[in-house]
Amino acid sequence: MSHSPVSHAKRAIKQAVMEPVRDGLVGPMYGAIARVRTRDPYVALTFDDGPHPRWTPAVLEVLAKHGALATFFLVGEAVKGHPEVVERTVSAGHAIGSHTLSHPSLPKLPPGELAREIADGHGTLGSFAGPLFRPPYGHYGLKVAKVAKRLGLTSVLWNMHADDWLRQSPDDLVRKLDAAVRPGAIVLLHDALATHDDKGLPDRNDLLAALDAMLAKYAGVYRFVTVPQLVAKGPAVKVMAEPLSTQRLSPAPRRLSPA
Repeated sequence: MSHSPVSHAKRAIKQAVMEPVRDGLVGPMYGAIARVRTRDPYVALTFDDGPHPRWTPAVLEVLAKHGALATFFLVGEAVKGHPEVVERTVSAGHAIGSHTLSHPSLPKLPPGELAREIADGHGTLGSFAGPLFRPPYGHYGLKVAKVAKRLGLTSVLWNMHADDWLRQSPDDLVRKLDAAVRPGAIVLLHDALATHDDKGLPDRNDLLAALDAMLAKYAGVYRFVTVPQLVAKGPAVKVMAEPLSTQRLSPAPRRLSPA
């Protein structure tokens, strides 16, 4: 469902007023990591919705070409079908986290189903499981946060993205990915798309080209690290919702919203 410009503006104003209060009250305990406060040139690229038998290995090859590391948030049902891709990802030095079992909007689920989606999705990672978790679509909140915390998981959102779940020109994708690179950023990208309306969108070739160009441009300038490595570089900024800045950049329809 799309939001009208007026309704989106009202929502943005409300968030601008309420988010600092809410995040200040519950963020330290229940907030999801959105970025890291640092002036050092470290960036965490993150990829959602895999593993995919074609596109995840292709992303891994581009990252390896430039000596970059990243974090992959994996959907449990895809993990079951492609465990060899998970093993290859971990063997290459990347971090992995869970992205639920079947990629639903968690706040819409009954409590028991919500908990099962998070727990079962994380369980599919088996011996590769770490503490990282990202809610699909960035749909977060206290109900989701409490379940994740009870399971011992660290929730991760983002503060930058490149709209790579929407159809756009390769030049626009390069420009947006380039603009997302800044110290302490956690950048949302996709090596697969769990939900989409456009049959052409699952193709990741434009993203691969943009990623290759960006990593080449910033070689020797920025270091691309995993989320745990980035968190070690400074204080983590925690939020209870997708940061307003990224929502303002791209008020996408609900079915095509990020992650």
